[in-house]
Amino acid sequence: MPTFFVDRKNISEDTAILTGTEAGHMLKSLRLRAGDEFQSFDEDGTRYRMRILEATSGSIRAGILETSPPEAGPAVPVTLMVGMPKADKMDFILEKATELGCSRVVVFRSSRTIPRLDAQDAKKRMLRWERVAFAAAKQCGSGRVPQIEGILPYAEALRIGSECDGRVVFYEGVGSFGLKKVLGGMRAPKRVALLVGPEGGFSEDEVREAESAGFVRAGLGSRILRVETAAVAVLGMVTYEFEN
Repeated sequence: MPTFFVDRKNISEDTAILTGTEAGHMLKSLRLRAGDEFQSFDEDGTRYRMRILEATSGSIRAGILETSPPEAGPAVPVTLMVGMPKADKMDFILEKATELGCSRVVVFRSSRTIPRLDAQDAKKRMLRWERVAFAAAKQCGSGRVPQIEGILPYAEALRIGSECDGRVVFYEGVGSFGLKKVLGGMRAPKRVALLVGPEGGFSEDEVREAESAGFVRAGLGSRILRVETAAVAVLGMVTYEFEN
């Protein structure tokens, strides 16, 4: 069943009004009509099952059939910190991070970060990332959109990561798969930060800087992974570790 966003201020008792791009997508792309049911969520993550009562060219009036509380958050919230990659790779990372239940994504610049954006381009990129995460939340039906921070200097990213009591920096120089051992050494962390470098990886100095901020270095084996592969892989592994 398709999922859409409904603005909380457009909900009154047992009915809701959907307008704009959401209504347009429902009517023009999916060709939904009166009597069709759909899922929705509001900005607080509250979920609804609705049925279309009336549809015009630009809006939909729907009846609320069922209301569910926001999806429970992860047992251990994860902050994914990624060195800004080239092209649209960050779109892919954000999409998958949202699907996997990541709580926060931090995009940063480090010494080997290739893209260099001015303030206007950075603002456009942030708006795009927010749309990507929002669309992913609708697609997977969760209603939970990760908080997105960026594009930050490396030192500022480390400061944000230091707010978590479990911290891991991934470095290809380790050469072995040590993530399980690192996670096993954590004593029931309340929040975890995962630090993944850009295409060029981290310098040894940057890894030492992360260690000074309380991060523990870990490797992902002998293979050199693309940044988008590494980011999604570590998020999946860590989520599995603490959710099970």
